[in-house]
Amino acid sequence: MATVETVLSSIFSTIPELHSGQLGLLAGVLVGLLYWHGHRQSSLALLTAFYLLALGVVPAPSRGLIVVQSKPWYFCSFLVLTSVSAIGLRVMWARVSGSSRPQVPEIGQREI
Repeated sequence: MATVETVLSSIFSTIPELHSGQLGLLAGVLVGLLYWHGHRQSSLALLTAFYLLALGVVPAPSRGLIVVQSKPWYFCSFLVLTSVSAIGLRVMWARVSGSSRPQVPEIGQREI
């Protein structure tokens, strides 16, 4: 039976790779939460900024970003995977919840 340690060691060969992947996952969750709560443009701008930081287009003055920029493949893949999953989940949620409820105009709006 595979343990967490054996699975992680098969994916990541060094600690910086693991940390870069973890930071990408957390950044993707942040982008997904922003998108989920209606901040569409802000979340996509943040996704772009994180991606450019990871690729080294923007210099990294802090130590955490140096770890990310040393192994950008892990950061970028987890960032994009998590962000796209959250955005897709939000779109599916909107379709499911929108189709199950009848459209009721909000207070102050007129029916046309």
